[in-house]
Amino acid sequence: MTATLIGVVDDERGQRRRPPWRWLPWLTSLALFVIATQEAPDVLDFDAVEGGLLAVVAAAAALPFGLIATRLAPLGWLVSAGSALLISQTIPVLDGDPWPWPVVHGLVLLAFVFAIALRPPPDLSPFQRSGTVALVWLATAALFVVSVPADLRAGWAVGVTAPAAAGTLLRWLGWLSPNAPDAPAGNAAGSTDAGELQRWLAEARRSFRTAYVSWVRSPRTGPPFARRLLDDRPWAEWARGVMPWLLAFGVFWIAMASIQETLIVHDLVLPFFAGLIVLPVGIARDYALLGWRLATVVALIIAVIGTPSPSGQDPGTWPVIQQWVWLAMTFLVSVRHDRATTLWVWAASVATMSAGTVNDTGQAVTLVVTTSAAVLIGDLLRTRRLASHEVERQAELSELEKARRTVLEERTRIARDLHDVVAHHMSMVVVQAESAPYRLDELSETARAEFTAISASARQALVEIRSMLGVLRSEDHTVATAPQPGLDQVHELVDSVAHSGVPVHMETAGTPITVSAATGLSAYRIVQESVANASRHAPGAPVVVHLRYAGDTIELRVTNDPPAVPVAAGAPGHGLIGMRERASVVGGSLDAGPLPDGGYEVVAVLPVDVEESTGEQ
Repeated sequence: MTATLIGVVDDERGQRRRPPWRWLPWLTSLALFVIATQEAPDVLDFDAVEGGLLAVVAAAAALPFGLIATRLAPLGWLVSAGSALLISQTIPVLDGDPWPWPVVHGLVLLAFVFAIALRPPPDLSPFQRSGTVALVWLATAALFVVSVPADLRAGWAVGVTAPAAAGTLLRWLGWLSPNAPDAPAGNAAGSTDAGELQRWLAEARRSFRTAYVSWVRSPRTGPPFARRLLDDRPWAEWARGVMPWLLAFGVFWIAMASIQETLIVHDLVLPFFAGLIVLPVGIARDYALLGWRLATVVALIIAVIGTPSPSGQDPGTWPVIQQWVWLAMTFLVSVRHDRATTLWVWAASVATMSAGTVNDTGQAVTLVVTTSAAVLIGDLLRTRRLASHEVERQAELSELEKARRTVLEERTRIARDLHDVVAHHMSMVVVQAESAPYRLDELSETARAEFTAISASARQALVEIRSMLGVLRSEDHTVATAPQPGLDQVHELVDSVAHSGVPVHMETAGTPITVSAATGLSAYRIVQESVANASRHAPGAPVVVHLRYAGDTIELRVTNDPPAVPVAAGAPGHGLIGMRERASVVGGSLDAGPLPDGGYEVVAVLPVDVEESTGEQ
C-alpha cells in the first residue's frame, strides 16, 4: 500500500481510498479553535464592535485547517485569507499588539502556503501548478503587508516566503510523496557516481517518509520471553495486546504524581496531559514510530509553552516520566526499524532536546548522550536479531538440502530394486519367448508369431524401464534418453497388441494433422494404458481404438465389449489417475466409465499444439 502526506492511498487491490489519518487535520482544527477562543480576546477589541463575534473569529481562524490535507486546500486557504483580511479591516486590535488577527489565524495561513507549495492541485498542468503556488505566496505576502504594522512588513514578507520555498523544495526532491511529478528527469547515460547519489537520495527520502510521515506498523521482533511464555495459551494474543495498556495504566499514575514537580498544570488538565504522555506506551507494540512522534510532539509543546514549577524540586525542562517514555520510544524504534529510519529519529530527538534545554547545558548533554546510547544499543540488538534469523534461515536451508539428498538416495535405492525385481524377470521373459520355438516341437506358425510378439513387447518394455531407471538414478548429470513415442506410433502399438492375441483394431476419422510431441506422447500412453486395462479386466472382449482429428483437437475413444467370462475385481490401481494426469498436463480432458451393455469406454480430448517443454510425466 502506498501512502502520501496529502491525498489518498492505493490499497493492495489498486482501489483509491482515504488514508487512516484523514481525520487528524479536523481534530487539529478543533484544538486550534479552542486555542483561538482563548487567544482572540487578548488580540482583538471585541468591545468596540457589536455582537458576539468571538466564536466566529475563532472558527474563521481554525476550522479551514481541516481542508489542508485534501484537494480543497486552495479553497481552505482562500477562506482563511479572506476572513483574515475581513477581520483586520473590521475589528480593531488592542493597544500594543502587533497582530491584526489571532496568532492561530496567521499560523494556519502559513501552513496553507506550505501545503499548497508541497502538493499543488493535481489536475493542473505543471505550469498551472507553479502559477498557483506563486499566486498563493504573493497573495499571502500582500495580505501580511497590508495588515501588519509597517515595522513588521519586511519580516513577514520573508516569513511567508520561507514555507513557500520549503514546500516547493520538498516537492521537487519528492521527500514527502512517493512520486515527484515536478522533479526533473535525470540523464539516463549519467555516470556511476550520479547513479549512486540518486540511489542514496532515494533511500534518504524513503527513510525520511517512514520516520516522519508514513503510517506504518512496526515490524515484530524475535519472540521475547513473554511471547514464548504465552505462545501455547488460547488467550495469548489477547494477553499480548492488553499488556502494553496495563503498563501504560501504571505509568499514568506515576505521571499524575510527578508532573507537577516539574510543570505548572491545572488539576483539571492534569489527567489529560498525563494520558497524552503515556499514550505512546500503549500503542508501542504495533506503532512504535507513531508513539515516538507523539512523545516528540509532546516534548516540543512542553518546551514552547510549559511553565516550570516554582517549587524547583525538578528544574528540568520535561517531567522525568515524559523523558523516560520518550527515551523508551526512541529505543523501540531503533530495535524494530532499519538503521536509516533510526538515524532520522535520532536526529529529530537530539535537535528537540538541544532546543528545549538551551539554557541548561548539563541536562542537554545528559539527554543527548542517553538517547544516543539507547539508539546504539537498540541498533546492536536489531543487528544481532537479524544475524540470528539469518543463521536460522541457513540452518533451514541446510535441512532442506539434507532432505533433498535423502530423497535422491531413496530414488537411487528404488532404481536398484526396480532393476533387480522387474528388469531381471522381463529379461527372462524375452529369453523364454525367443527360445520357445527351439525348445518346443511342432509349433504352428501362429504360435511362433505369438512368441515373437511377446519377445518384441518385452524388449520394448525393457527399453522403457531402463530409461526410467536412468532418470531415477540421475542427480546432476544428463541422462541419455531415447526418442519418446508419439501419435504416429499408435498404429504400431495397436498392431503389436493385436499380434499378442488381444482382439483390437483401430479406426481413424478426419484429416491427419501434425501434433506436438507432448500431445503425441500423451495420446500414445493413454491408448497403451486403455488397451492394457481392457485386456486385463475384459479378457477376450473386442477392443476398438477410435482416433478422430477435429481441427485444433484430437479425440481418442477406446471401447471394449463386456467380458465373456466375469472377472473378479482386483485391487484398484493408478491407471485412470495416470491417464487423467497425462491429459491435463497438455491442457486436455479425459472421461472414463462403464457402458450400458457392460462394456467400458475411455474418451480423451487433447489439443494439437502444446508447449514443447512439456515432457514425460
